Amino acid sequence: MQYVHGRQRAGRAMRAPVGIAAALLLAGTLTSCAGAAAGVTTKVEPAQQPQELLPQARQEGKVVWYTTFADSDVNDMISAFQKAYPGVKVEALRLSADKLPSRLVTEQRGRKYNADVISADCEPVYQLIQVGTLTPYEPPQVPPLPEQLRNLPRGYGNAVYILTSAIAYNPAGVKAQHLQPPTSIEDLTEPEWKGRFSIDPSAINWYESLITGLGHDKALELVRKLGDNSPRLVESHTQSLTEVQAGEPLASVNAYAYKAASLAKKTPTRMAFSNTDPQPAAAALAEIARKAPHPAAAKLFMDWLMSNEGQANVVGITNHTSLDPTAKNDASVYDPTRWKPAWSLPVISADTYDRYLTEYQKALHAV
Repeated sequence: MQYVHGRQRAGRAMRAPVGIAAALLLAGTLTSCAGAAAGVTTKVEPAQQPQELLPQARQEGKVVWYTTFADSDVNDMISAFQKAYPGVKVEALRLSADKLPSRLVTEQRGRKYNADVISADCEPVYQLIQVGTLTPYEPPQVPPLPEQLRNLPRGYGNAVYILTSAIAYNPAGVKAQHLQPPTSIEDLTEPEWKGRFSIDPSAINWYESLITGLGHDKALELVRKLGDNSPRLVESHTQSLTEVQAGEPLASVNAYAYKAASLAKKTPTRMAFSNTDPQPAAAALAEIARKAPHPAAAKLFMDWLMSNEGQANVVGITNHTSLDPTAKNDASVYDPTRWKPAWSLPVISADTYDRYLTEYQKALHAV
């Protein structure tokens, strides 16, 4: 355990703020690579039905998927797809959200086109769109986007799932310390919560959601108050919830609601969560990589992933939330009639992203 700037830190050493702009500086060289042209590709190929794609996809044999899906979910998602389309294998490479963009850019810079399909948070995917590493595709079925996300370029609005954040807390521990369960982010800025909650200083999409819901100045002031209340800095959503279950600390201010909900069902005395209104929300996108080496298999996988069947598997396997109106989402995690979503910014410049990341981490005394 380390102590920096008087703030308790858990797990591995915290990184300095390395944002998308730095990670994608390599992309500038894409324009000088033979046959490569940076910039948004706007031509959208017409969708084909799965039965049209399947013969060629089987001939190609596989699809290569770069994803930020949790390790524990990837194999089950692959099994569900291969059950639907036997003869088409899926090779998955699980990467963190900060590693996937630079991996794809570096490979394409070296004229290596390994990835067929990528899925990751909206912000890094948008930057990959901007530098020309992806190609637009509209599957036959696509979950409808909320109005705030409709400014994505045509052919790139494939929301594979959405994430909401909540305040997770340990009910038994809160009661033992004679505290009231936190129901708002502001609660954790109060003196009685000093040093008793954690926060993820890399959760830039959560900060962007606060900006959407509160405005920039109020969001930054709120984060500064949190930072001044001695939070435990934890760089892993899984770790933050595991620690809350153990009662040290008692709460996490920006936990993934779907994970908190799953744990609350298993250990209700050690895990509960409060949604806030507005509710921080972010989309994860799935897209086809430029010059995908297995184009028919890539489209087939995308078609399945975005279909009613694929989205049902996303919800059932991962407990993520789907925008598909037929999906059976967990209403305790996402119900826009009760908690108005405040969406992180889907279309954001790399410079703005890096500026927000830097000011967010400085406000938390994380750098």
